[in-house]
Amino acid sequence: MKTLRVAGPTLLPDGQITETTLTIQGETIVAVTLGLALDADVTVAGTLVPGFIDLQINGAYGYDFTSDGETAARVSARLPETGVTSFVPTIITSPLAAYPELLRGVGVACEEATGSQILGVHLEGPYLSPKRAGAHNPASLRAIDEGEIEDWANPALVCIVTLAPELSGAATAVKILSENGILVSAGHSDATYDQALAGFAAGIGWGTHLFNAMSSLGHREPGLMGALLASDVPCGLIADGIHSHPAMVKLAYRLKGAAGITLVTDAMAAMGMAPGAYRLADREVIVDATSARLANGTLAGSILTMDAAVRNMMAFTGCSLADAVTMASTTPARLLGLARKGRIAAGCDADLVVLDKQLRVAQTWVRGELVYGAVDSRMSE
Repeated sequence: MKTLRVAGPTLLPDGQITETTLTIQGETIVAVTLGLALDADVTVAGTLVPGFIDLQINGAYGYDFTSDGETAARVSARLPETGVTSFVPTIITSPLAAYPELLRGVGVACEEATGSQILGVHLEGPYLSPKRAGAHNPASLRAIDEGEIEDWANPALVCIVTLAPELSGAATAVKILSENGILVSAGHSDATYDQALAGFAAGIGWGTHLFNAMSSLGHREPGLMGALLASDVPCGLIADGIHSHPAMVKLAYRLKGAAGITLVTDAMAAMGMAPGAYRLADREVIVDATSARLANGTLAGSILTMDAAVRNMMAFTGCSLADAVTMASTTPARLLGLARKGRIAAGCDADLVVLDKQLRVAQTWVRGELVYGAVDSRMSE
């Protein structure tokens, strides 16, 4: 088994950046030793942090997962450029007949991925509120059907489902999905505060892109937004300064803390590409230098990258690098029950990112393999 020793300033689980030497055997960190070993195979010129985990990404680099699930493998090869070591391809609302092939395609991509690890599928829809459809095609939204759910609720592939908790049958759906080990998220919802709380009580454990496509925060009717902000349920946040004003991002951070927020990109096919026209499922999206929108101006995903989300979070809120990385790595790993990810500690997967002084990605390791960047190294067998 290949052994690799990597030395450098390291963000440890206690939130401190400390000079350490990591001993990696195969895919696993087996020891974390204080101090920089002079005989380390690699000494990094930056800060080692745990790899980022994106729980909501619709596509990138010209590929749309809702059009072809197999393209997640191609995106996997390039996401390490952005510090992402694991991700959950997101399939948005589609005609019912399309789901078997889309799920099959992501299953193939899981086997073929060569860069970032594919953790499973995030099904965003089709059980969403027509009042809060956002960029989802309202014609493909459906009433909750218990039989349909049982057909595709396979925890070997599906790991997140976003639904609207106010829909008829939502409590039963949440129970079925939760019992199958699938994380249920409240999103694209017009739920009242009480309906949201009922969803949380039924087992909803996450909120999809806080502030976006959900009932508004009111001082007499707090809605889903207020329920998420006032509860212990973590929520995703698109920190691009477009989906939510930086002041609202700061508000969310002050209320939820790093343990209550998962940074997500909600990226679509245009991420990493030039401005132009792209697809999100069956809809055309016009992309400029900063945003992705339908012809009517509705936001349709983003072109945000995870490393930019980390930098933005620090700029918008004044939070530490440790807290920003917690939101990009540790909290997502905890939500999915991934005990071996989201931390740099003995027994964890060797999913590592080196950030330079500008907090840009210099190198990325996925399960012990250098998949982005270059270093001079002496590897021992």
